[in-house]
Amino acid sequence: MRSIRNSGFTLVEALIATAISVIAMGMMYNIYLSGSKAWEDTNESADLQAQARWAINYMVSELRNATRTSTSNPSPNLAIPSHPNNKSIIFNLPQDNDGDGLVTDSSGAIEWDTNNAIHYQYIPGQNLLRRLEKGVQTTLAQDVSDLQFIDASIDPTLSIYELRIILALNKTTKRKRDISVTLSAVVRLRN
Repeated sequence: MRSIRNSGFTLVEALIATAISVIAMGMMYNIYLSGSKAWEDTNESADLQAQARWAINYMVSELRNATRTSTSNPSPNLAIPSHPNNKSIIFNLPQDNDGDGLVTDSSGAIEWDTNNAIHYQYIPGQNLLRRLEKGVQTTLAQDVSDLQFIDASIDPTLSIYELRIILALNKTTKRKRDISVTLSAVVRLRN
């Protein structure tokens, strides 16, 4: 007699193959999910870094023209409260007041636009960094969690001509993960 051999799968073999397939698909899904989270975090972090870098660079470029040592009256000197945790700053920029195309007068003194103060301020409730000039508000950064202006009265390692800016941004992603970026810059003021 001949024995007949079935060439199909038994129920046990089919169940084992299904279980192995489900485990492999679960592992692939976990890899996809962690890659997706990493991509989202990296994207959000890059966006926050770009925003913070742009805001810091903008403030630094303007503040390089500000002064702390002018004897002009009215004074164009940078105004910063002399206590820790400063969230705002007021300053003036040079301007050609006599129409000769230069920001210095005939004696070489800097001409200041004392009628137009520029004000940087952090608004905690709105998480915004704003620039205020002539009544016009411009948002420099969103998602701001902290901003500090530090001068020599707060940090003795700085000279009277230097100002440290610390800008922190924080954002919660769609998946409820917190992303934070903190940038710092030391500005050398005009003397």
